[in-house]
Amino acid sequence: MLILSFKSMERKNLNISVLFFWIYTFMGNGLEGRINQGDRSRYKSEGERKIADFLGCNKIRYLYEAPVLINSYDSKARIWYPDFYLPEFKTYIEYYGLAGDPDYDMGIRKKELSYQKSGVDVISLYPRMFRKDWRGYIMQELENKILGRYHDLMAKPYWLKNNHKANGHRSGYHRRRPTIRLY
Repeated sequence: MLILSFKSMERKNLNISVLFFWIYTFMGNGLEGRINQGDRSRYKSEGERKIADFLGCNKIRYLYEAPVLINSYDSKARIWYPDFYLPEFKTYIEYYGLAGDPDYDMGIRKKELSYQKSGVDVISLYPRMFRKDWRGYIMQELENKILGRYHDLMAKPYWLKNNHKANGHRSGYHRRRPTIRLY
């Protein structure tokens, strides 16, 4: 049995989302029935169904309500089940279908604070967004998250030190491109 505290995982710099994804995968819990299945009746709202349909049409793999360990706003470790996890982007999507209710809105603020505190990437969607280009919003947010990770990588000392090589390559490990001569 694997027992780790949130603090020990944080010290070891483990990606908590990935850890729980693998635990969930190996433990089973009906995972195959939760990945990209077309069963429309299993979603809790019409908004979640629309999001799932969009992800499926764009061949974006997702897990529905996959568990994630969160260091919540009250500094307690908790397991939450965000609506969608996109493993290839390491990002979650939360649909806040009851936004507008004061108690629910307070819970949204606490949830978003907890996600931020835990370093979990989340795209938040609200019912009002379905009146606009919500699909474009999801894709733009995914692009922003990927580009943000790329810029974080490029800001590492290795890349800063080796960024100005005369041959234009960033490292010595590259394939030479074949020269094409037209006669």
